Amino acid sequence: MKQLIFIFPIFFVALNISAQGIKDTRKPNVIFIAIDDLKPTIGAFGDEFAKTPILDKLANNATIFTNNHTQQAVCGPSRASLLTGKRPDYTKVRDLKTKMRDINPNILTIPQYFKENGYITAGVGKIYDPRCVDEFRDKPSWSLPFIKEADLNYPDEFGKPELGYYQNKEIKKHITTLRKEAKDKGVSNINKYVRDRYKPPFEISNVPDEAYTDGAITVSALSLLDEVSKDSNKPFFLAVGFKRPHLPFVAPKKYWDLYDKDAIQLAAFQKQSKNGTDLAYHNSGEMRSYLSPEVEYKLNEENLLDMDEDLQKKLIHGYYACVSFVDVQVGKIIEKLKQKDLDKNTIIVVLGDHGWHLGDHSLWNKHSNFEQATRSPLMVYVPNGNKSVKVNSPTEFVDLFPTLCELSGLNIPENLDGKSLLPLINQSNDVVKKYAVSQWHKGKVTGYSFRTETYRYTVWIDKKKSTELITSNDIVAQELYDYSKDPLETTNHFGRAEYKTIQEELIGYSKTYFNSELLKSKSAKRSSNTIIVGATLNHNELNTIKEKLFLKDFNYLTPGNAAKQTKIHPKPKVWNWEQIDDFISLAQKHDLQVRLHGPISPQASKWAKEDHRTPKELDQIMTEFATAFAIKFNSEPTVKWMDVVNETILPNGKWFGPKEGTNKWENPWLKMGLDENGYPLYILKAFEIATKHATNIKLVYNQNAGMQAEMWDKLKETILYIRSKGYRVDGFGWQGHIGLSPTTKALKENTDVELKKLSKLIDWAHQNSLEFHVTELDYFIDDLTQLKVGFKNQATFYQKLVKLLQEKTKTGVVTLNLWDMGERIKKGKEGAFQSIYDSKFQPTPAYNVIKNINE
Repeated sequence: MKQLIFIFPIFFVALNISAQGIKDTRKPNVIFIAIDDLKPTIGAFGDEFAKTPILDKLANNATIFTNNHTQQAVCGPSRASLLTGKRPDYTKVRDLKTKMRDINPNILTIPQYFKENGYITAGVGKIYDPRCVDEFRDKPSWSLPFIKEADLNYPDEFGKPELGYYQNKEIKKHITTLRKEAKDKGVSNINKYVRDRYKPPFEISNVPDEAYTDGAITVSALSLLDEVSKDSNKPFFLAVGFKRPHLPFVAPKKYWDLYDKDAIQLAAFQKQSKNGTDLAYHNSGEMRSYLSPEVEYKLNEENLLDMDEDLQKKLIHGYYACVSFVDVQVGKIIEKLKQKDLDKNTIIVVLGDHGWHLGDHSLWNKHSNFEQATRSPLMVYVPNGNKSVKVNSPTEFVDLFPTLCELSGLNIPENLDGKSLLPLINQSNDVVKKYAVSQWHKGKVTGYSFRTETYRYTVWIDKKKSTELITSNDIVAQELYDYSKDPLETTNHFGRAEYKTIQEELIGYSKTYFNSELLKSKSAKRSSNTIIVGATLNHNELNTIKEKLFLKDFNYLTPGNAAKQTKIHPKPKVWNWEQIDDFISLAQKHDLQVRLHGPISPQASKWAKEDHRTPKELDQIMTEFATAFAIKFNSEPTVKWMDVVNETILPNGKWFGPKEGTNKWENPWLKMGLDENGYPLYILKAFEIATKHATNIKLVYNQNAGMQAEMWDKLKETILYIRSKGYRVDGFGWQGHIGLSPTTKALKENTDVELKKLSKLIDWAHQNSLEFHVTELDYFIDDLTQLKVGFKNQATFYQKLVKLLQEKTKTGVVTLNLWDMGERIKKGKEGAFQSIYDSKFQPTPAYNVIKNINE
């Protein structure tokens, strides 16, 4: 996993509070300051070397939590956990690529909750890790568009920092040379070419604050403060994310000059702990990714970074210079608050998202369960508190969500993992919890670390997470550190006789925690055992009774055929997005979830499937359409799923292909050919394009027919093959047109046997981390003179299907989409397909089956 350094700002809360809470009846404003990779290198936290006068002054009237810990010492997981009040094993964000809402689409965040409670929410800089949220930096969180780093402005004299970091003229000159070199060689990713060869870990430059990213963030933050405070009747939640002291350590020269380089002290203990475990260590890969000619890295026999002392001092110097740089930026925001007379009713929170190793244990960066990685600064300023409160008992970042709610007079959401820290702020209690929990994974092993006021117990679990049943057989290593006698963690005391009593107590804490997480997981699964249920509307049904009936019962919409090429790209050079845009507008208005059905499918435009089309022409046509489609909808938050390909395999397991003419049901795309392993190039190309351009949408492989083994076996191997190419497949769908053709006849005549096959199919999906979608469900009644009997049979079938789907929600995501809302006549067939309303739009017996599906 690529290693990165992140720093969160400390948060300050300004409020009039008592033991019962806030006296002021107005809702307080909140300033949320996140400082990337900030450890407690702050004077108020006991670091006598740090030059942080702004934060120290704030601390004189704030609560500082000196034993506060992150849930996972890396940016993406830490921030996803912090901002949702949920631990990483719930958010499932444990790396730097998992998107938070891909796993938990309806997860609630702090700014989102404040927005829902009447706050104006706005942000700038690094709040969420951008790799773990959508391109809007989590659109549901913000009232105003989030200001990303790419949107910042810099003084014309200096321009944007090179690679986002550097302003030193010599460094910029060297980067310019490398860019030219890359361009001359025809390199496509020039920035990567440069970064792989030259990315200095530090820089000194005599430039103003605003020439660097954090200075520019401050400028935007001050502008945002003006914007969010215009309406004095609405409180605001302003989040500001500073990027230093994350590597590289770049700051104006005046901040470097604050420190005497000869006074810099190296980490006192630069070895592995005695009796420790190799699982606890890493080779500082993030540090080693920062390259320049004067920097040399080497690993020792323990695979730890063995760094020259002068380089260590330079890095430590740079880290502290960056901390002082950000300290001044925080001061500018506080001064602006005072100038606008907002400080008397504003909560200010400052935090670092996790700690940082500066050579202790021969570690650099974060990525561990040791003290220097998990211990993270948290400061909460409450207006008119008039005194400093220092809390030494354990706290953790999941406690921030309930704390801010209580300080702001908002109800605390029921399912948060943390506890409110208001009793500590009010000094009505000395302790709110006995331990804080952090975690780190190494391969398939996860270490859970329990930090009390004096000790740390870490237990390493093989192939399991806290939400699973854990036994002694799952434990592969254990550590115990005593900070009263050994603050540098030089010795693992686990198993020593003199620690037997405290060891048993700490193990007891871990058992309590694991049992609690297991019970919460089971409870969450029960509460989330719901089928996502929706229906289809055709464009001509908008603004009709069908739309009204749909909106009455559903919030998951599939536009009938409006997303297919026949509608969007009906002729060469002719594009018509009107129909699908009408559906998107409906979804935006009513907060619907949308699945886009079948862009690459047999419903190709006639001009595209003309017999004279060559493979090359088809490739160009499909690529153009698929790319435009993915790009257009990727930024639309109502779109949750997309059927990348549709109806590709025949019931006998053969590929569905072209036919003569343009009026028959055919699939022209197969003419593009097969790859060397016999898989259609159009399928691979479609998923390649969607993976690249539809990063915010879940990608579905949709298929039509019954439970024919040949067809589903082909689909399974195709999905695995697509994934082996590095393309994303998030789920697959089954078009359940019951009675459409002989392929689905068995589902009516031998329902129980066929549903067992469906059960195994869903099991395979969930075992392979795939969602399962019933994408088109309706029921054919061939004798319309016997509708009453037909409707009864339909309801019976639906009831059995629903029961099966409900059972499968215990293992993964299941959705069900009704095809149409009422009676559907198909040309050339006697009888009609039935949904849940009859031809007069009265509910059929199947209506109650669907209506009660999640009750």
